[in-house]
Amino acid sequence: MRLPLPAIRIPAPTRRLFTAVCLLLGMLLAYNLLIARAAKTSQRQRMLAKLERIPPQTDCIFLGNSLVEAGCDMESFLAAWPRSQPPLSPINLALGATSPVEHYLILKRALRQPLHLKYLIYGFFDDQLNVAPRGGWSNLLGNRAFSYYFPDEAASFYAPGSRLKRWELEVVGHIPMLSERSSFWGKVEMFRRWLGGLGLPPQKTDRFGRIADFTALEAKDTQSFNRRCQAVLDRHAGFSAPIRAIIRLAQAHGARVILLEMPLPSRHRKLFYASPDWLRLRAYLQTLARQDQADYLSASDWDKDSDFDDATHLSEAGAKVFSRELAPAIARIRSTSGDLLVEKQ
Repeated sequence: MRLPLPAIRIPAPTRRLFTAVCLLLGMLLAYNLLIARAAKTSQRQRMLAKLERIPPQTDCIFLGNSLVEAGCDMESFLAAWPRSQPPLSPINLALGATSPVEHYLILKRALRQPLHLKYLIYGFFDDQLNVAPRGGWSNLLGNRAFSYYFPDEAASFYAPGSRLKRWELEVVGHIPMLSERSSFWGKVEMFRRWLGGLGLPPQKTDRFGRIADFTALEAKDTQSFNRRCQAVLDRHAGFSAPIRAIIRLAQAHGARVILLEMPLPSRHRKLFYASPDWLRLRAYLQTLARQDQADYLSASDWDKDSDFDDATHLSEAGAKVFSRELAPAIARIRSTSGDLLVEKQ
């Protein structure tokens, strides 16, 4: 005869704690699922999908941030490509609100395909080619969360040799509420702005958002910009690690690397690019490009102010104009080996 097992009595406080923990875990799971779902439509997820579908005949890659994404129109570029040159099959892989680290990760992912590159056109502005990579918690937001998808490579730039940084990126990358946190809160911020704007005149916007937001891409003032330029020259730091990695990777796949100084409105050029410090930095960048067997194309003054939507981005019409001018300039670089600074003709 089997004796009945004694009943286990769980104290009420323990039951309440267990219930609370289960409820909290359920809420966290639901929140993670919500964030993961919201992130599926993010620009970085669309970029990942695009990288999986790169046409095998692609031989020219445009890379950079939103200035390149907005400013380089592939149809106009192709239409203006000289018929005397072999035909090209370009693709624009630029992604807004990103740094050179993400650009390297995008390029490396793209080159998992058996592409035979002729050109890698890397668009930049100001001292972007020299800025040391920053991958702290407050930095990897929005499209910069792309770094979480490739923790090994990203950690090698943010903290070379650090297993802790690689572990941090790996763990955070598997928790949507952490790695994709901007996907949900970006929508909250849009709703907050909508509420805050009720009853007020609408703010000017373009295809990237509020025009006023993009003034933050510029230096605070001329003095701070000049200090940044001088700091690069004083340190003789050269190109940043991800920029050097981009150049080496592209060249290893047969590409001619062109560092493209993107068009900017006259206000930016007068405030910043007319300074002796920038002119010295530009000369230094050209020297670095020569040392790395890359070409430097200065196009900051190619477009008129009416071609821009905001303080830094070309409009759709302006992008078509610029891309039509860019194609023959790239072809001239190809046919004039050794010319590092090619101006519009």
